[in-house]
Amino acid sequence: MKIHLYMLCYRFEALVASHLEPEAFGRYMAVGTQKNARGNVLFFEIDPALKNDYFKLNDLEQRCAPHVDGSPKRSKYISVYRVMEHLDLSAFGKLYLCTADGRVMSLDSAPYDAKQEMPGSNLYEELCPVFPLVVSALAPAAFLNFMTDPGNPVTIPRLFFVDMLLDRDESGKLAGYLPYPDPLHLIDCVNDLEKGSDKKTKTVSRSPRHHAFFRTIRRGFFIGDQKGLKFYPFPERRILEVEYAKWWRSASESLIS
Repeated sequence: MKIHLYMLCYRFEALVASHLEPEAFGRYMAVGTQKNARGNVLFFEIDPALKNDYFKLNDLEQRCAPHVDGSPKRSKYISVYRVMEHLDLSAFGKLYLCTADGRVMSLDSAPYDAKQEMPGSNLYEELCPVFPLVVSALAPAAFLNFMTDPGNPVTIPRLFFVDMLLDRDESGKLAGYLPYPDPLHLIDCVNDLEKGSDKKTKTVSRSPRHHAFFRTIRRGFFIGDQKGLKFYPFPERRILEVEYAKWWRSASESLIS
């Protein structure tokens, strides 16, 4: 049986080997195991030809052998610590988004055009290896450079995060359709940034948990460091409703983050 490599990347990180194809793996992780508290699952497909001295891969065929009855090995954890920083960006393949009831959609990486950036505040949820919700005056590429700058007093080697909707009405209040908790606090953080202080990023919540996570995604997902980034664009609403109708219905109806 073919062995796949996946990296779980939603509020924790792990490198996992599995005989399951991506969609089956996503369903299994979301609803097929008691180890997972019901909720969304995000994971990358990793190059199965991965060669890396940090991970113990030399005996993977033996460790990820089929069960004695011939059934596939659904998950064999290879590493659960500092996984993302030890994988070359080139090893990251498709990103899979799995809803709480096991619907799976894949995203391909695409070139990121920084020329499309607009001035103003951004809302980012950091997903791995840390996971605060922050507002920032920095565009995604600049935000990545800032967060992974070894010259900063607090830094991380690599970051995976998502760009979130931050729509406001004419009075400046958060749009009513956005399900963020404590919207007044969020807008206060935005206003603090827009006062023109030297601070470019402000933490909204250290451990965010909000409903309907997938419905709040703006441009998409970013992963990178000082050397580069990968961008995984999120489909436009009309495409979600037509081409990914079942997934979008599941993502829209789910009240679990």
